[in-house]
Amino acid sequence: MYPHLFFAMTVGGKEFKNRLVMAPLYLGYAGEGGTVSEIILEHYRLMAKSGVAMVVVENATVDYPAGSGSNRTLRVETDENLDGLAQLAAKIKGQGTWACLQINHAGRFAAIADPPFAPSAVQTFGRVPRALTKEEMRRVAGKFSEAALRVKKAGFDMVELHGGTGYLLSSFVSPRTSTCSDEYDGSVENRQRFPLEVVQQVRSAVGDFPVGYRFLADEWLPDGLPDRGA
Repeated sequence: MYPHLFFAMTVGGKEFKNRLVMAPLYLGYAGEGGTVSEIILEHYRLMAKSGVAMVVVENATVDYPAGSGSNRTLRVETDENLDGLAQLAAKIKGQGTWACLQINHAGRFAAIADPPFAPSAVQTFGRVPRALTKEEMRRVAGKFSEAALRVKKAGFDMVELHGGTGYLLSSFVSPRTSTCSDEYDGSVENRQRFPLEVVQQVRSAVGDFPVGYRFLADEWLPDGLPDRGA
């Protein structure tokens, strides 16, 4: 039914041995404080051994504690974790598989931050985040680019920006969570402005290193993405 599924292909100058990729899924296997643990090393070694062309490691926070989903979310905002991340990349690549790390800012879902921040002060599961300032947005964009460069230094083959499931980049694009009246709100073009600024800054930092972007296409909510009836 899918005759090309196991055929090799080239993407961004890299040859993939087939067209199967392990998507990122949060496990909570990181050590206390977001370190790379033995169990997470073994898990991703086994996933790479499965035969997929690339493994995308679950989201690692670019901003701690303000952007971390939990105290057992991987951290990539500090050089202190660089050795552990290098071990993780090596474990995956040792199985003949490309290694990618997804980087993220949890935004309104940041469990450790009190209060968390987001594009607008829209209640989320009983918590109301505060709206980011323009200065904070510039700082967060810088955090993403610094983290992406760290991913490259750790030996991964690609970095993916997490722009889905309601986290910070996604919440800028959604009409239900981005309601401020400025150049980052209103039209789809305005709402995607900050995520695109982050992508541009990341690409400037890492050069020709492959950059991916996870995008939430449909929130399945009447006032969410896509803009139904707009």
